[in-house]
Amino acid sequence: EILSFPNIPINVSLNEYVEIAKLYSTSKSGAFVNGTLDGTVKRLKKEGKLNKN
Repeated sequence: EILSFPNIPINVSLNEYVEIAKLYSTSKSGAFVNGTLDGTVKRLKKEGKLNKN
């Protein structure tokens, strides 16, 4: 979704992933997923593989 759907803002996708993690796991899982995906988004932007906000 983050890479393939340019019309969906990154923060919307990240929020959905965090909420899904909290729903199907523990409340602490949201923080883990958020941190992991935030690092991934930063790396993809730095590598020029992600060009949206």
